[in-house]
Amino acid sequence: MELTKISGVSLRIHPTFLLFFVVYGVLGLATQALLVFGLVFCHELAHLLTARAYGFRVLGLELFPFGGAAYCDDLFEGRKLEESIIALAGPAFNVVLLFGAQVLRWQGVWAGELADDFVRYNFWLAAFNLMPVLPLDGGRVVRALFAGNFGFVRTTKFLAWTGKWLGVLLALYGILLWGQGKFIEGPLTYIILGVFFWLAGSKEISSAHITFLRQLTRKKEDFLKRGLMKSLLVTVHKDTPLVRIVEEFTPDRYALISLAKEDLGLGKILTETDVVEGMLREGIRFPVGKL
Repeated sequence: MELTKISGVSLRIHPTFLLFFVVYGVLGLATQALLVFGLVFCHELAHLLTARAYGFRVLGLELFPFGGAAYCDDLFEGRKLEESIIALAGPAFNVVLLFGAQVLRWQGVWAGELADDFVRYNFWLAAFNLMPVLPLDGGRVVRALFAGNFGFVRTTKFLAWTGKWLGVLLALYGILLWGQGKFIEGPLTYIILGVFFWLAGSKEISSAHITFLRQLTRKKEDFLKRGLMKSLLVTVHKDTPLVRIVEEFTPDRYALISLAKEDLGLGKILTETDVVEGMLREGIRFPVGKL
């Protein structure tokens, strides 16, 4: 649901965040819910400002219960330095707030339940978002570091499915606590997180190929601008399906696909553009040797 636009950036709230607000409101924890909302918004603002510092144009922010996502017109996904720094900016901001608030508590300047909640929520926002699964910030750092070795699409799918199954475990744990008669706030929080992980992980998987196709366009533009680009040579059997080859492509290298002959000698060379266009035309299971 889109709330408003701030300096051309649309602000959206994920349905699980609305559910989080409803649950905490019913439990009389509206103040805590508003505090979480404010901290998550500032967390995402840190991502936004860092992305803008790199020159990326941010189109929108989407807020989840314990994190969010920034959507850019330009691509930074899969770039080791840019995606890592942008992803770490959010947790780093929460760590700064945590230590700043803790210093005030130690000096007796700020005390009470709100101060305790402020420190605790910043700690959990930082720690939670550093978990190495998508769509969390830790998962984005892992993808940036390993997409060059294992391929952007494959790495994204692995980290997103890991996040989805983590969501299943969290939801089951919440149901178990509820069945044991535990206080309702804890179980419902785990269940909401489980739903969030499953939905957000599915979104990451469905958008991986779209992001990859956008990366192809960016690579062509970079090549035309610079006149050179590092390449990746992939040797494949003629019966290898196109989707299997696409999963090997990386954001920062242009792939050349060499077809191996029966005697393991090298046959014709295809470009990654040939493979992608063939996949769109013939289907993901089409054997590369028939291109």
